[in-house]
Amino acid sequence: MDIKQLQADLATTFTGNDILKCEVENALDAFSYATPKLKYLELQVLKEDENINPLTNDFQECMKELVVVKAILQKVFQERDFM
Repeated sequence: MDIKQLQADLATTFTGNDILKCEVENALDAFSYATPKLKYLELQVLKEDENINPLTNDFQECMKELVVVKAILQKVFQERDFM
């Protein structure tokens, strides 16, 4: 290889290196934006969990009450049919 070819290869290497640096900087910028957004979304999920838990408990209580009412209703129907 001659000197001109080596210089051209070196210039190409520097250009590629600059392009990679820009891509790394862009990726780091995107990452720095995504990190707080991820934290925000995690907090939103925790808040939703806090909202869902009481609703789940209320739902379970209603289901228990429904089972009791259903049993009572079956007895009422049986008594009605017996009359």
